[in-house]
Amino acid sequence: MQVLDAVTASVNMMNDADWKLGVISRLITFGKGVLMLSSISNGIIWAACSSSRAIIGHPEFCLLLPSTYSLQQYRGRKRNLKRALTKQERQERRLKREAKEAERKKYTFMQRIQISRMKHMTSISEQFPGRLNPAKEAHLPDKPTTNIFIRSAYKTQYYSVSEALQMHREMQQPSIYNNPNAHIRLRMELNMTTEKKTKMVADSEELVPIPYPFKHNEKRTILAFAYEQHNRDAAVEAGAEIALGPDMIKKIIKGMFRIDDYDFCVAHTDMASSILPLRGILRSRFPNKINGGLGDNFQEIIGKFKNGVKLSIRGDPIMPIWGLCDTIIGRLKMNDDELKANIGAVIEALCKHRNPALGPFINRALLMVIPGDAHFALDVNPFLPIPTEQEIEKIEKRMKKKKKGPESAKIDNPEALSSSADA
Repeated sequence: MQVLDAVTASVNMMNDADWKLGVISRLITFGKGVLMLSSISNGIIWAACSSSRAIIGHPEFCLLLPSTYSLQQYRGRKRNLKRALTKQERQERRLKREAKEAERKKYTFMQRIQISRMKHMTSISEQFPGRLNPAKEAHLPDKPTTNIFIRSAYKTQYYSVSEALQMHREMQQPSIYNNPNAHIRLRMELNMTTEKKTKMVADSEELVPIPYPFKHNEKRTILAFAYEQHNRDAAVEAGAEIALGPDMIKKIIKGMFRIDDYDFCVAHTDMASSILPLRGILRSRFPNKINGGLGDNFQEIIGKFKNGVKLSIRGDPIMPIWGLCDTIIGRLKMNDDELKANIGAVIEALCKHRNPALGPFINRALLMVIPGDAHFALDVNPFLPIPTEQEIEKIEKRMKKKKKGPESAKIDNPEALSSSADA
């Protein structure tokens, strides 16, 4: 209508009256036709909508318009929640509640905390490269047919020290890893069992003197105690940072001299009785015969603490019968004989922590290089102590006595049986 008004206004401005009437009549006819077409199209759309109402409720047309039955609320839902429980349902609920309460009372509060901590812990024995399990390799072939093979497809291959060192040197050449003077790491998997089933080998840490020292790039500060002045001078010449006499004992107790800056403490035998008041202050650093910090030869004692290798035995918190010992035994540029001697000294000191008559202490020994993941299993049988027949017999007798219970003791003692029968 706005278009017609605008056209009429423009036509009125014209001078020719006849021409005006002709244009107006044509515009009126055109407007009637447009109105007729719009009414027809509206009727067609309405008829289409009314005819489709019957079929829109079908599931195939649910995407076009929600059906009436999908919007209908089913009665009785809230009523079913308020209904009384049957005897069987009450019994099932009671049994579930009792089972949950029994599971809660199975462990104490501290035990539950410990269990939750253990779940988040990782076994040190299972860390790379893992622990050897011979049962998993029982079905595998013994030896590969070629020198190139997949390690997981065969049983663990054991090499001599020279063979393992040669393979490591080939991998550390300049064209590959380029670390020809890398530190050599010896990783030993341990069996921590003892004669008693409930007792395991205790965790420990010690310094082991080796026949062929090497640069371990570790600074170790040593504090020495000696009564005579010439012994104190010998300690400083051997490598101790400072040597103290008996007059400094009281100052250490009063806190006038700080000893926390020293990693190790050694003492001459003439100071053995004078340093006893320092036992509670020095604790694990207190020099004695066991840790090798007490003796007459300062050159030998300090050399051990300066150049010795750290030997730490750690038990597995998740599997107590397993253990691990990780240490550094030398560098790749050292001779094979020197490294063999160092390995022998470390294994000899390690095997003193467990009776060799109980069986092999070392489950598997791996020769590795720092840094790197390459590892080769070593044949350590030549380095292990061989128990005598007498030692094996003693262990067997002890084990048999422990296995015997009260019933077996009565059977072995016929007098006790006869007295009990008379009673």
